Amino acid sequence: MTSPGLAALKALVDRLGRAPAAAVVPNQATWARLRTQQRLRQALDQVPAQAGPLNSSQLVHRALHLLAEDSPGYLEAFMQHVDALMWLEQASGAGDVLERTPKATKPARRKP
Repeated sequence: MTSPGLAALKALVDRLGRAPAAAVVPNQATWARLRTQQRLRQALDQVPAQAGPLNSSQLVHRALHLLAEDSPGYLEAFMQHVDALMWLEQASGAGDVLERTPKATKPARRKP
C-alpha cells in the first residue's frame, strides 16, 4: 500500500512526463519581451517632459516605439545587442574614459 503523498507525487511526475517540453522549460521569448518592455520604459523616463520634436531622447524613444510596432522581434534582437555592448563597455572600464583622461591645463601667463 502506498501513502497518499507518494501517490500524489507519482501522479505529478506522470503528468509532467506527458507535458510538452516548452511548458516545463521557462520561455526565453517571454523574458526577452519583458526585458524589452522594461528598456522602453527606461528610455521614456529619460525623455524630458518638455522635449521638442528634435530632442535626441525624444527621437530615440519615437524610433524605438515605431520599431516595436513594426517589428517586435527585431527590436528584441536590437535591445539584446545594446545590452551586450553596454555590458562590454562596463566590463572594459571604457565608461570611465573621461574620468581617467588628464584635464588640460592652461599655459602659464607670462608677465610683459
